[in-house]
Amino acid sequence: MNHRIKWLSSICYAPMMLALVTSCAEGVDDNERFSAGVSNAQLESPELDPTKFKTQINSDGSESVEVTWPVVFGAGGYLANVQDVTNPANPVYIIKDSVIDGCRFSFPRLVDTKYEVSVSTLGNEKLNNAASLTPSIAAYSTFLPATIIPEGVEISQFIAENLVESAEEVAFELEAGKTYQLSGAVDFNLTPVTLRGDKYNRPIVVISGKEGYITTQAGLKLKNINFDMSAAEAQSFITLSGTPSESITTEALGFKELGANQNSYVIMGQVSVESCNFRNMPGSFIWGNKQPYSLNDFRITDCIVQLNNSSSATFINFADAGTGCIKSLTLKNSTFYNLVENNSAYFIRYSHPSNADPQKIFGTGATALHTLDHCTLDRTFSGKDFANNMTTVDRFNVVMKGNIFYDVFRLYQYIRSNNVKVTTENNVVWGNFAGIPNNNDLKYAENINPEFAGPTIQEFNLDEAKGGVNYRPQNATCVDNKIGDPRWYE
Repeated sequence: MNHRIKWLSSICYAPMMLALVTSCAEGVDDNERFSAGVSNAQLESPELDPTKFKTQINSDGSESVEVTWPVVFGAGGYLANVQDVTNPANPVYIIKDSVIDGCRFSFPRLVDTKYEVSVSTLGNEKLNNAASLTPSIAAYSTFLPATIIPEGVEISQFIAENLVESAEEVAFELEAGKTYQLSGAVDFNLTPVTLRGDKYNRPIVVISGKEGYITTQAGLKLKNINFDMSAAEAQSFITLSGTPSESITTEALGFKELGANQNSYVIMGQVSVESCNFRNMPGSFIWGNKQPYSLNDFRITDCIVQLNNSSSATFINFADAGTGCIKSLTLKNSTFYNLVENNSAYFIRYSHPSNADPQKIFGTGATALHTLDHCTLDRTFSGKDFANNMTTVDRFNVVMKGNIFYDVFRLYQYIRSNNVKVTTENNVVWGNFAGIPNNNDLKYAENINPEFAGPTIQEFNLDEAKGGVNYRPQNATCVDNKIGDPRWYE
């Protein structure tokens, strides 16, 4: 009987699915329609095939996974479970013991997540059919398939030997909890790349020497990695290619036809750093390498960046190139702090305010949006304008909400004109080494000492999740409105 049940399921899947959905909608008794003469049987769980799971786009823009399976004749329904097993030591139920009257269900789809999906067959008392003894289990992952970089190899050498140029995104993965060396330039060239570690047991990458940096001229995503830059000597953590391809010029990408009048190299793919911590960054976070680069989308989210920067290396540095801008900049849920006072470096700098007009790069009417969302900044930087050469046109939009600017000098230089469209909410600014904020700063932030619990200005400990520092505000206004990087309230 068991063999017969399995055989009927496999050949009748396609036509019976439509009938099943219809019967459920109309309230027809499935016991009669789908018994197929199966009675007095020990039922089996349906076969699950992850390759047939479908991604659905919901009306709010989120995604779901639709799970389907062949009919098990004589069943009284199905029992579904879905667990998030990204952290195998702590699986979390997304769906638990849900009774399904049909052959499909959906669950929310999140990026970089591993799921375990299980479906078992329920018995049918009317037909005297017994429930399946064990569920069918399928693994489903939203991670991009990756090449594993083994422990003990130098990263730039491994990438040089194993990167296959592609227009499609490729991924490399570092082993959980391992330590790696990066002493040469990791050149991803025109290939969009994700370089990731383990969310729950991050690897450490030790960067050293003058050639220890990452370079690209395409999309780049760095996730779940801790970086020790104590021995780094390069100008920047990310250095855009010094020999950019003609395939990414404003003309080649069609922006000249849309009205752009600047000769810029545009990286259209997202350049992002997510859930990474940094110790002793000595220079820039990203540098345009004196080439006229523009970025379509640049993000730093859920990071702690501890600098030891006494140089003139601007944190986000697109100066000395004549033209260029960032169309979409997002700094979110992150902390940036510098161990030393610095009177020479800006936090963000362009080459020229007029040539940073987004429509000169991306075409007539193009706008730029910079979002600073619940970040904590300390001494970045204490004696130099927060920004330099920012555009003053009304196509530049700035959203600042829930940020702490502590010892940040002349914040208002980020917004140099009343033309700029600004949205601000619950920002605070306080000067110690940077001095008392002036009235221009106070247009965008309230003069409040956040009263950090401390310790604050000290070297970040990569062996601790929060590095041994504590930027939790004690000030009531900050606490009540949860101002600053939210990790400090956890």
